[in-house]
Amino acid sequence: MVYADLHIHTLASDGSMPPAATLEQAKLLGLKALSLTDHESVAGYYQVYKYARELGLELITGLEMVTSVAGQEIHLLGYGFDPFAPALVAALETISRERQVISYRIIQRLQSLGFKICWEQVQALIPPGGVMGKNHLLQVLRQNGYIAGQEETVAFLRHYLAPGGLAYIPYEGNPLPRAVELIHNTGGIAVLAHPGLIKDTRVLTTILEKGIDGLEVFYYYLGSNRREFIRYFYRLARERHLLMTGGTDFHGRYAPVKMGAAGISARMLARLKDYQQMHTPRRL
Repeated sequence: MVYADLHIHTLASDGSMPPAATLEQAKLLGLKALSLTDHESVAGYYQVYKYARELGLELITGLEMVTSVAGQEIHLLGYGFDPFAPALVAALETISRERQVISYRIIQRLQSLGFKICWEQVQALIPPGGVMGKNHLLQVLRQNGYIAGQEETVAFLRHYLAPGGLAYIPYEGNPLPRAVELIHNTGGIAVLAHPGLIKDTRVLTTILEKGIDGLEVFYYYLGSNRREFIRYFYRLARERHLLMTGGTDFHGRYAPVKMGAAGISARMLARLKDYQQMHTPRRL
């Protein structure tokens, strides 16, 4: 049974649910622990860390960052860091500003492809302290009638917004080694997100040499290869003496997977805590 879902997005980045509602749903589903891993933002954590205690939930500090390795987009998860550390706050503000410029250019590219959307429509969906994400774009596209339902949403993402897509613009302002260093310097552990989505094994080998602490082994991959991916990265984590984490990458209303459908056990969470206690001055 899943004890902790450590990969959840809220309205603070590209999820569709407010942080408080996300915690309430986690409670209803029987989760005991979770992490809000919004992109380049800990705004959701700030809003609900006290509420989590009231609900009897263990809320682990988390975030997901877009990084780059060898010209490829790589996602990195951070856990257990100090969310109030000045270095972290400053870095996230800089990254958010730079990614906002990228997002504006993506909208311009979509406009050139015939989509009648504008920056103001998307910006209106971003809450204070939040960061613009793909889900904000998708919401505007749904409102304007361009997509509907999960299948069309996934197809649009692959065709336009995924790496290699017609409107995709890479962000290379946060290389992986710098992101790992930031997480470590603020007391956290750095975990490679959904490694099964990395198709180039050479890039994966390079990442494993960049000082990461763990792999997101238990991830809800779409398609028929889910169990194969999990077995492979389970073995790889053991061989490399890396931590194992897990989560659903839940994004809310239009997510193809439900919160709590993937994650880790209480024993695995305890291992993360033990590791961090040995390697950093701060605990999860």
